[in-house]
Amino acid sequence: MRELLEQSPEYPNFQYLCKLCSVHVDNIQGAHKHIKEKRHKKNIMEKQEENELRALPAPSPAQMRAVDAAKRVLCVKTSSLLVCIAHYTTVPVFKESVCLSLTLSPSACSLRLYGSCLTRFAFKTSDLNIDVAYPPNMTQPDVLIQVLDILKKSAEFSEVESDFHAKVPVVFCRDAASGLPCKVSAGNDVACLTTNHLAALARLEPRLVPLVLAFRYWAKLCHVDCQAEGGIPSYSFSLMVIFFLQQRKQPILPVYLGCWIEGFDVKRVDEYHLTGVQTEGLYVGWEHRPGSASDGRRDSRPKPETQKREAEKKSENVQESVSLGQLWLELLRFYTLEFALEDYIISIRLKELLPRDAKNWPRRRLAIEDPFALKRNVARSLNSQMVFEYIQERFRMAYRYFACPQSRNGLRARRAKHRSKAARAGPSDPAHIQTPRDSRGQANRAQERDGDSSGEEEEENEEEDNDDEDDEEEEEEDLETGDEEQCVSRGLTRLLVTESGKRDTSHQTSSPSPQNGLLLDSEDEEQEEERRKVPEQSSIAPEDLHYIFDRMIFTGGKVSVFLLPVCQKVCGHLAKKKFNTGKVLMFLRVLLCQQPPTVVCSICKRDGHLKDDCPEDFKKMELAPLPPMSERFREILDNLCKLCYHELSPTLGEQQKREQILCSLERFIRKEYNDKAQLCLFGSSKNGFGFRDSDLDICMTLEGHDTAEKLNCKEIIEGLAKILKKHTGLRNILPITTAKVPIVKFEHKQSGLEGDISLYNTLAQHNTRMLATYAALDPRVQLLGYTMKVFAKRCDIGDASRGSLSSYAYILMVLYFLQQRQPPVIPVLQEIYDGNTMPQRMVDGWNAFFFDDLEELRLRLSEFQKNRETVGELWLGLLRFYTEEFDFKEHVISIRQRKRLTTFEKQWTSKCIAIEVTNFIMKAFINGRKLFGTPFYPQPGMEAYFFDSKVLTDGELAPNDRCCRICGKIGHYMKDCPKRRSILKSHIKKINSKFKNYEKSVATFLCQHEKKENDKDEEVRDEDREPRERRCFQCGDMGHVRRDCPEYRHLRQRGTSAPGKHTDTHGGLVMSLVLHF
Repeated sequence: MRELLEQSPEYPNFQYLCKLCSVHVDNIQGAHKHIKEKRHKKNIMEKQEENELRALPAPSPAQMRAVDAAKRVLCVKTSSLLVCIAHYTTVPVFKESVCLSLTLSPSACSLRLYGSCLTRFAFKTSDLNIDVAYPPNMTQPDVLIQVLDILKKSAEFSEVESDFHAKVPVVFCRDAASGLPCKVSAGNDVACLTTNHLAALARLEPRLVPLVLAFRYWAKLCHVDCQAEGGIPSYSFSLMVIFFLQQRKQPILPVYLGCWIEGFDVKRVDEYHLTGVQTEGLYVGWEHRPGSASDGRRDSRPKPETQKREAEKKSENVQESVSLGQLWLELLRFYTLEFALEDYIISIRLKELLPRDAKNWPRRRLAIEDPFALKRNVARSLNSQMVFEYIQERFRMAYRYFACPQSRNGLRARRAKHRSKAARAGPSDPAHIQTPRDSRGQANRAQERDGDSSGEEEEENEEEDNDDEDDEEEEEEDLETGDEEQCVSRGLTRLLVTESGKRDTSHQTSSPSPQNGLLLDSEDEEQEEERRKVPEQSSIAPEDLHYIFDRMIFTGGKVSVFLLPVCQKVCGHLAKKKFNTGKVLMFLRVLLCQQPPTVVCSICKRDGHLKDDCPEDFKKMELAPLPPMSERFREILDNLCKLCYHELSPTLGEQQKREQILCSLERFIRKEYNDKAQLCLFGSSKNGFGFRDSDLDICMTLEGHDTAEKLNCKEIIEGLAKILKKHTGLRNILPITTAKVPIVKFEHKQSGLEGDISLYNTLAQHNTRMLATYAALDPRVQLLGYTMKVFAKRCDIGDASRGSLSSYAYILMVLYFLQQRQPPVIPVLQEIYDGNTMPQRMVDGWNAFFFDDLEELRLRLSEFQKNRETVGELWLGLLRFYTEEFDFKEHVISIRQRKRLTTFEKQWTSKCIAIEVTNFIMKAFINGRKLFGTPFYPQPGMEAYFFDSKVLTDGELAPNDRCCRICGKIGHYMKDCPKRRSILKSHIKKINSKFKNYEKSVATFLCQHEKKENDKDEEVRDEDREPRERRCFQCGDMGHVRRDCPEYRHLRQRGTSAPGKHTDTHGGLVMSLVLHF
C-alpha cells in the first residue's frame, strides 16, 4: 500500500494505491479494510510464491539428466507406435467400405487422416481421426448420414454411434481388427491444415514430440484437457509448446510473419493468412488479404528459401547444447513466471507478442489462436475463472517439483526426521512426494507386519516401478475374473492404509505417515513449510536424483484420516451390491486421490456439474404418469377449448373495422408519399387465428415492381415513417431498419391497435393463406389454435418482440401435431399434387406451393380415414406430444412433409442463445400437461383454473433480460424507446402542477429533452412546417380543417343524437364516441 504523491486523473480523490491489487483507496480506514480482504491476502500469497519460485537456483547438469530421463521413460510408456501406424491398415478399410459405398464415384470422395496420430503426439488411448472430403454438390449432413448407415451395416466396425450436435459433427466407431477407436468427420478442412502444419514442425524438430507428449500427459494428470468439463482441447497444448520454442531467446522453431515483410503491422495481423505447408514441408505459404477495398491486391508467396535454411541451421545448433530436460524446465518456467497469460495471445504465426487488443479479445483467462482459424480462440471452452486459477496453480506446483532436486529415498529421509527430532540439526533432506505404487507397497506391508525394519522397505521400494500400468493391468484381470470382493479389497489396499495399520503407525511415529503421496491433515502446516524450503543440491547424490510424472505430485491432493474407515465401508457395500468394481475404484480415486478443477457446464455456464447432468435440461425431468381421462373431464376440456374461441375470436364488425383502417392508411400514403403504393393485410388478421386485439400486419407493395430487388428498402421505410408522423390518427411511430424484414411500427389512436408496415413481405402473405386453408379444413384446427394462443399468452411466452416465440410459431406447432397424429387430423398440403413432381411456385427464392383448392381438397380427404378425437383429447395429446415424444434437439417442426426432419439435416445444431427462455417455455408445457391431464371438475364460470399462470409457470416471471425497461420489447435500448418521450412529458406535467414557481426551470428541462428526442426520432416539429399548410386533425388530409371534414360531420351528427354527450372544443366528443361505440 503506497501513498500517492501525485493525484491520479482517473481517481482524483484517492490518496493510496495498492500496487498488488491495482486498487485505489481514499483513506486510512479504507486501506485497512482492503488489507483484510480475501482478494488482497490471496494476491499476497501468490506474490510470495512467485518470488520463491524466482529465487530457485539454476538446476545442475545431473538434475537436468534426471529430468531428461524421466521424460524419455514417459514418452516410451505413453506414446504408441501402433496408434501412429494403424492408419496404414485402417484407412484403406475405410476407403473400401465408405468411399465405394457413397452415392458418388470413388474419385469424388477421399479420406484424409488428421489429429494426433498424424502429428505423432498420440497416446495409447488416442483415437483415429479421419475426415471425408466431398464434392460441392453434397452437404456435410448428407455425407455423415450415409457414412453412419454404411458403418452400421459393415461387419468390420463395431460400436457405431453419432454425435451430430457437437461443434464438429462426427461418427464414432471401433475397428474390429485393431480395436482402435475412430472418429469420422466431413469437410473439416481447418483441422487438416493445422494437423499438417504441426506434423511438419514435428519432422523439423525431433524434440517437439517428447515435449508435447510430456506436456499433454501433465495436463491429463491435472485433469485440464477435457473440454466438456471446462478445460481446453488437447491440441492446444501442442500450440503452447510450439509457441514457447519460438519465443525462446535462442528460438528453436521458426515463425512466419514479422517486420521483415514490407508493410507488416501487428495491429493488422489478421490480414495475413497461412495457406498451409508446401513443397513437402519445406515452406509455409501465406497470403495478404487486406480488409479495405483500397488494398485490393493479394500477395501469395512463400517465405524465402534462405530464411528457411537459417532457421533450420539455428535449430541444429541449439539441438546440441540444449537438452530435453532443460527445455522442459524452461517450458514450465515460461508459462509460470515469464509469459503474461491474461495480456497476450498465444499465436505461432509471428514473433512479436500479440496483444489481445489487436483481436478485440477480452482480457481474461487463456487465449490461444488457431493458425488457420484466426477468429477462433482455441481455449474458449475455458469459461470459468476457478478453472483458470486451478491451471495456474498446477503450473506453479509442477515447476517447483522439477526445479528442485528429487530423489527416490526422499520420503524415507523425511520419515526418519519425524522419528528423531535431533536429526534436524544436520543437513535437511528435501521434501518429496511418494508415488501411488510406493504407498501401496507400504500399505501391504503394514497389513502383514507391524514395525519392520526400514532396510526391508528400502529393498522393496527399489524393486518397485513408479508407474501405474501394472496396477491397471491387475485391475483389468480382476474385472475379467469377476471376483468383485477381491478386486475391491485389492483396490482398497492400493489406495488406503487400513484403520488398524494407521493406528499402529500413528502410535509409533510422532505424526501420521504419508499415504499415496498424500499428507494427512495433521501434517499440513509442516509440509507447507518444507515445501517452501529450497533443497540443497549437495545433499543428494547425482545417482539418487529421480523424477516421476504422478497425479498426486501435480494436483496436491490431501486425504483426511477420518475418510479411511468410511471408504472401506462404502467399498464393501458397493461390492456386495454387485456394482462395477472398476467404477468403485474410480470412485475411490476421485474421493481420495484427486482434486480436479471445478467442472463447468457448457449449457448454463454454471459450476459444479456437466452438461449431461445440467438441471436446466428439461429432457432429464421424469414425468409422472397421468390418470385416464373420464367422459366428464373430456367434456370440460372440450367446452374450455370452445370457450377460448368464442370469447377471443374477432366478430365480423371488428374485421370490417380493420379493413377500414387499412383503406384509410392506403389513401393517406398514396396522397403524401407514393401514389402507386398498395397495402394489404396478412398475419393474424387474415389467417383465421387472430384475437380481437391482434396487431395489424400490413404489407406494402408498389405498382410496377414485382419484387424489392431494385428498391432501397431502408430509405423507403425511413421515408414512410417520416410521413406517418404527420398522420394525426397514429402515434408512437418507430422505424426498424436493422431487422431482417424492415418495418415501421405504429399505434392507431382510436382503436388502440398496434401495427407494422413491411415492404414486399410476400412470402408471409402466402403463409397466411396456407394457415387460413388449414383452419377451414376442420373446425378443431381453429379451436386448438386459439387454445394454444391463450395458453401462451397466460404464461407470457407468446410475444416474439420480448424474446419469446411468436404466435405464428405456436400455430405451426399445432398444425405439426395434427399432421403427426395417428390417424392424422389434417394432411400435408405440400404433398398433395397431381403428377410425380411437386409444382413450383417461387416466392422470394422459395417454393411456396401448397394445394389451395378447398372444394377439391375436401373431396380428396373424404377417401381417407378421419380422426374422431374430440378437441379436448387433442389438446391434452398436444401437451403430451411435445413433453413426452418430440425431441426438440433431434427433430425440426416442419409442416411441409410428413416424414420427421432432423436438425442435422437442416444444419440447425447450434446451441440456443436464450437457453433460459427455452427452458421457461418447456416448463410451462410440462406444468400444462400435469394440469390438463389431472381430472378436475370446477364449477361453471371457474374455467380460469386451467389457465392459472402461477401454476403453469411455478409463479416465475418470463425472462426479460433482453427487453427494454420501459416498453418491455426487444430490438432497441431504453434511451431509444418511443414511449420514453410520453412518459417524460407526463412526469414534467406532474412537476409543473406541484411546483408552479419553477416554471422556467421546468421549461428549460423540457426543451432540452424535447431537442434530444426530436433529434433521435427525426420528428417534424410545428415550426418546420410550411406557414400556409392546412391539415385536418381528423383524417390527416391537406386542404381543409376539422370542422369541414366529412368524417367529423358524420361523427358530430351521431353524437348529437346520443343523450348525455356534450361537445368539447378539445376533441373530447370524439374520444367519448369511440369508447361508447
